[in-house]
Amino acid sequence: MKKFKKNIFGIIVGILLLLFTSSFLILLNVLGVIDNNLYIVIFIALFIFTLLINFVLFIRPNIKNSFWKNIYSCIRIFAFLIAFLLIGAYGFMTYYLNKTMNFIDNIGVITEEVTNYYIVVLKDSRYQEASDLYDKSLVYFDRTDGEVINSLKLDLDMKATNDLDELKRMFFDNEVESMLISDIIKNKYEEDDLSFNDKIRILDTISIKNEIEDITKSVSIKNTSFNVLISGIDTFGDIKNTTRNDVNIIASVNPNTDQVLLTSIPRDYYVQLHGKKGLKDKLTHASYYGTDTVVKTIEDILDIDINYYVKVNFSTVVELVDTLGGIDVYADQAVTLYTGRKIKKGYNTLKGEDALAFSRERHAYYDGDNHRGRNQQEVIKAIFNKLSSGGTILTKYTELLNVLDGKFVTNMNMDEVLGFVKYEMTDLTNYKINSIQLTGSGSMGETYSYPGQNLWIMIPNKKSIEKANKKINEVLDKENEITD
Repeated sequence: MKKFKKNIFGIIVGILLLLFTSSFLILLNVLGVIDNNLYIVIFIALFIFTLLINFVLFIRPNIKNSFWKNIYSCIRIFAFLIAFLLIGAYGFMTYYLNKTMNFIDNIGVITEEVTNYYIVVLKDSRYQEASDLYDKSLVYFDRTDGEVINSLKLDLDMKATNDLDELKRMFFDNEVESMLISDIIKNKYEEDDLSFNDKIRILDTISIKNEIEDITKSVSIKNTSFNVLISGIDTFGDIKNTTRNDVNIIASVNPNTDQVLLTSIPRDYYVQLHGKKGLKDKLTHASYYGTDTVVKTIEDILDIDINYYVKVNFSTVVELVDTLGGIDVYADQAVTLYTGRKIKKGYNTLKGEDALAFSRERHAYYDGDNHRGRNQQEVIKAIFNKLSSGGTILTKYTELLNVLDGKFVTNMNMDEVLGFVKYEMTDLTNYKINSIQLTGSGSMGETYSYPGQNLWIMIPNKKSIEKANKKINEVLDKENEITD
C-alpha cells in the first residue's frame, strides 16, 4: 500500500497522458486531413510511446543497487518531463483541431438569400416610424414583389410608377410623403448620387427570403478537374443579402496537373440573365435574383459547367489580407487609389483596405473594367502565394479561421475539401496559376433590372469568350501546359 501511494502521482499523470493522446488521435481521425497510411503509422507510434512512458510512470520497482536506483530515478524524471510536454502539446493541438472542426461545421450552403425593401422618408421629415405614415402617401416601383406590398399593414395612398427617375423625382419633390425601394433600386440611387443616403431616413426594413436552387455538380475534387465560381459582392454587410456581384472569376482547377486558370468576366458584361425574358442586363445585376442565377448565367456565357461557388464580400478581403500581414500584389502600371495610396508599377505590399481598393479601381484605367478584372486576379494570386509560403497558415491559423468564420459561403462539400487538402498537403506550392479575361467594348443601353434607364454596359467580345472556353477546357481535360 505504501508503494502504491508513492505511485499515485505517476498514475494520475499517466492517465492524463493517455486521455490527451486518445483525444488527439480521435480528433485527427475525425478531421481526416492526414493520409490513412500515415495516420496508422502515427497512431501506432504514439500509442506504443505512450505505453512505454506510462510503464515507467506506473511502475516503481524496489531496486537495491544504488547505481541502478539512481539511473531509474533519472529515467522517471525524464518520463515525467516528456509526459508533461506531450500533455501540453496534445492540449495545444486538440484546441486547434477543435477550432478547425467548429469552423467547418459553421460552413454551410446558403439555402436562402434575403432581399431588403426600405420604407424611406426625407432626412428632415417629421415622421419617425412607419406607423406615422398611416393614411399618408407612398410611391413604389411597379415591379415590386407583391409579397412586399401585401406585407404593408398601413392604410396608405399607394402610387406606382415604372420609371425609376420618376420614382425618385416624386419623392424628392414632396409629391409623396414616403417611398418604398428595394436593395436593387437603393444601390442604383447610391451609385448615381453619393450623397443619396445623407438625404433619406429609413423608417422600416422589410426582408423577403428567397430560396436558392441546389446547383451543385459534385466531382471528386482530389483527382478530378473542376470549376469554382469566385463571386465577390459589393457590400460589407450580411453575406446572405442580395446585392451586386462585382467580382466574377472562374477558377478552373486540375489537381492532376497542378494547374489553375483564373478567368475574369467584367461586371458590366451585357448578357441575357438565365431565366429572365426580355431585355439583357449587366452581369453584376444577376445576384439580385439569387446566386443560382449568377452561376447559370455564367455557365450560359462560357458554355461550361460550374461545379461549385465561393461567395465573399468586401469584409472578407479586407480582414483576410490584414490577418496575413499584407500581400505583395503586382501592378502593371502606376495608379493612385481612392484610399490615397500611390501604387507603383511592379510589386506593392498592400494592407486590406488598399488591396480592396486596388481590386475595385477601374476609373483610372483606359480599359476600365477589363483592367479591374486583371487587378482582381493579381490580388487572388497574391493571397494564394502568401497562404502557401513561409508557414503562414501555421503561424496565423486560428486568426485565419476567426476571420473567415461566417464571412464566406460555398456549396462545396467539406468532406471533399478536406480530402483535397489531404491529397495536396505536400504539393500545394507547386500549383501554377495562369489567368485570362473576357473583354468587350463600352456602350450605353437599357437593362432588365432598370428598364427605361440608359446605363453603361459592355458588349461582349465573342472571340475572347471562345478563347476562354478553349483554355478552360484545356486545363480541365489535358495534361499539357496552357498555351497562349
